[in-house]
Amino acid sequence: MATQSSPLHILFFPFLAHGHLLPMADVVRVFALRGVKCTFLTTPANVTCVEPTFDRTNKFIESKNDTHLVPISVSLISFPSAEVGLPDGLENASFVSHPEMHQKFFQAFLLLEKPFEQVLKEINPDAFISDTFFTWSADVSARTGIPRLAFNGMGLLARSAQEKLHQILEFLPDEADKFVVPGLPHQLEMHRGQFISFKKNKEILAMLKHSNEMDAISYGEIINSFLELEADYAAHWREVVGRKAWLIGPVVLCNEELIEKSNRGGNTSIGTEELLHWLDSKRSGSVVYICFGTLAHISLEQFMNIAIALEESDRDFIWVVKSSNLKGYNDWLDGFEQKTHKEKRSIIIKGWAPQLLILNHSAVGAFLTHCGWNSTLEAITAGVPMITWPMGAEQFFNEKLIVEMLQVGAAIGVKDSQQLIETETIKNVIESVVGAGVESEATRKRAKELKERAKAAVQEGGSSYSDLDNLIEELIARRNTVL
Repeated sequence: MATQSSPLHILFFPFLAHGHLLPMADVVRVFALRGVKCTFLTTPANVTCVEPTFDRTNKFIESKNDTHLVPISVSLISFPSAEVGLPDGLENASFVSHPEMHQKFFQAFLLLEKPFEQVLKEINPDAFISDTFFTWSADVSARTGIPRLAFNGMGLLARSAQEKLHQILEFLPDEADKFVVPGLPHQLEMHRGQFISFKKNKEILAMLKHSNEMDAISYGEIINSFLELEADYAAHWREVVGRKAWLIGPVVLCNEELIEKSNRGGNTSIGTEELLHWLDSKRSGSVVYICFGTLAHISLEQFMNIAIALEESDRDFIWVVKSSNLKGYNDWLDGFEQKTHKEKRSIIIKGWAPQLLILNHSAVGAFLTHCGWNSTLEAITAGVPMITWPMGAEQFFNEKLIVEMLQVGAAIGVKDSQQLIETETIKNVIESVVGAGVESEATRKRAKELKERAKAAVQEGGSSYSDLDNLIEELIARRNTVL
């Protein structure tokens, strides 16, 4: 454990997107509350995403009057918008929708290498934790001698599978419908269509391969997971892959207060009081919550199938509709919203949603999710069964963990990232999770039990608590040896 006389100092640099900024902010809080001096580095436009969280944490630290705790500091790095032709202030990938803008955004973060190295030299931390997408930070680590720990944002099953992804796709015949990811603790049978975007997009595949190579030469990796969730893959990563990793999650559990759950990540279109009043009026476990993350775009036909399924299911629901889906859908959505809202069956949230607040309410009985790792962990820590609808990236691997290994959810049945799911299928899978029946009850029971194991992992004496202790002690020992 770091001491006040010589606190361990770590700089944190997340990728510039909500799905990376928020879990990294939670990682910072976890480290800070264990006596580590933490500096969070981001660009000016992204400060508002995390500043309220750090302000609350710092007030708590000050109230404790504990000399071993150091307030979190935020440092800024300029984002090179003008150099790549991006509008001033567009510094978050979550708000980039056009493919051409995406390309410019990635060009911009490549230009952050020299400014980052300058910041690192000025701050001179004992170590830094950077996002896996900042591959060049491994070179900066080599030049400065400051150890780099990578933060990938995935669980270890997906991390282990993706580590082999470039090998699989390089030799995957075009006619192959299914394939098994080799060399893993479990047999993961995947459909070719789930990864066709990887095979077609050579640039993405090359970037993932390079990220993995740079993470492999780094000091180690921080994993937002816990041993009881992925024990076989923790052993696989350590003994077979042969790389260091510390499981310190689920870090989202540091958000305990109502204000932390309701305001995490930004403002929403619905007030907390209104939302809680509606949820409080519903039976325990009766509400279906639908959210596909910040980046997924749903076709109009699929969008309507989901809406019809929800209407016909006669289930109460909260549906988060992202801004990318509002253009062209607004008129139709307004009519649907008016009808279901009049019946007091629905709340439709346009834009950002207080997901933690919703999932942790007793009225919520199922989460229809894209299986992003942040959402997966938020459901697990809330004890809510999942209806899995992966749409890309590592989400199909996460589905395997949720449905086949943990058995805390049911798959919607996506075999192709472009597949259209029919209304009747959506209705049936929703009912299989929230309805009555032996299997539904067993799924709900497993979800509740997993929630308790997650909470135990981050408490003193738990697996994640101990792993974080081990990492802090190892970094202090390394610093003292170097000095």
